[in-house]
Amino acid sequence: MTLVEERISCPLGAWTGEIGRCQLCNKLIESTRRRTWCSDKCARDWQRNHIWRFARSAAKRRAKYRCQRSGCSAERRDCEVNHIFARDGAGYGPGCHHHLSPDKNGVGGLEVLCHAHHAQVTAAQAKARAAVRAEAKAKVKTKTTKTKKLK
Repeated sequence: MTLVEERISCPLGAWTGEIGRCQLCNKLIESTRRRTWCSDKCARDWQRNHIWRFARSAAKRRAKYRCQRSGCSAERRDCEVNHIFARDGAGYGPGCHHHLSPDKNGVGGLEVLCHAHHAQVTAAQAKARAAVRAEAKAKVKTKTTKTKKLK
């Protein structure tokens, strides 16, 4: 999906893809100096939800710089931001995957975790990826063995 297609389908925006309209609120852009957003407010709102650097800071502010796991007593500033849906290393580019909460399909969203909880989540995700790779490798090995037997 291209960035333009993603902006059109973004659940936070109202843009229909028409050139000359704000890519967040779909209002007609009247200024000759603006091409993408009708105001600085719309530009900041889009950045805050779609660009990693800004989305990360916004998520931390929303969580008041505390781990969102119940009962966690980690230090106030010991927080890291995690994509709720694992991005497998592809989560830093602009896009809807940084939204405050997941979409209707459960994709996207950020959560603020302390270092210990973030390490647990990351380790579980790594274990799941390793299991998938091992399963794929076993399937390839089984197919190779079967073809050798047939010859």
